Amino acid sequence: MIDFNILECPVCKKTQHKNLYSLDKGRLIKCQNCHLAFYIPRPTAEELSDFYNQQSYRNDYEQSVMSSHDFTENRYLELKKIIATYQPNLLKQSNKTFLDIGCGLGDLLSLAIADGWQVTGTEISPIATEQSDINIRDRILIGDILSLDFPESSFDLITIYHVIEHLIDPMHTLIKMRKLLKPDGVLFVETPNMGSLGAKIKGKEWSHIIPPEHITYFDLSSLDYAIRHSGFNNCNVFTSSPQVIKSIENWSNPYKSIAEFIYKLMPILGLGATLQSIAIK
Repeated sequence: MIDFNILECPVCKKTQHKNLYSLDKGRLIKCQNCHLAFYIPRPTAEELSDFYNQQSYRNDYEQSVMSSHDFTENRYLELKKIIATYQPNLLKQSNKTFLDIGCGLGDLLSLAIADGWQVTGTEISPIATEQSDINIRDRILIGDILSLDFPESSFDLITIYHVIEHLIDPMHTLIKMRKLLKPDGVLFVETPNMGSLGAKIKGKEWSHIIPPEHITYFDLSSLDYAIRHSGFNNCNVFTSSPQVIKSIENWSNPYKSIAEFIYKLMPILGLGATLQSIAIK
């Protein structure tokens, strides 16, 4: 049996944890210092590369609502709205540079190009890059952000949508992203909320507990801790409701309407399904 109190937390490096859930091939434990939850045993980089390069994984993504144009367009409009609230001058700049980490097929990049951004994407799966639009393909670099060689202070905006929960070492990624930002540049992070109402109710049956795909789980306090300890002093963390709630798609009214109302209410209480953070260098 693994003594999980000798394992370092991937964020704060402390070794005092508590057991959350026993899973089929491991367990989820929670750091008692920064409150990060993480899966053990940790997969290797090679194991994750093999997992994400499976065609079946790409097929599942392409069939999900997240691959639709409407979903991506709403995501981009929401991103612009958040930037306009916290760093409005960025949207007025000319020659704005944008890096999207884990960009998949590059759909968000295409929208940003049409809106005047100079864009770059990263993607660890060559299969995804090969399936991207030919007009965006040369803007996508294959590899983990930690292995790619960018000059420091290269980008005005970096986004990392639903990637940080996949990472073995999220802190090194946050630190590198800060280095890649220009002064006053913006980092935007989105990830499932381990402190959401759904996660609290469903426990180990929460839909995002799916190792080895998701291995690192944040709540409001742990994401704020991670971003601030990677060097950002100006950081805001909040929660939001999802665009599409798959778990209630087949519910009948009025139950579906009640559930939708509850989902929209939860971000006010910090219990929204999705965590979002905007940090300014």
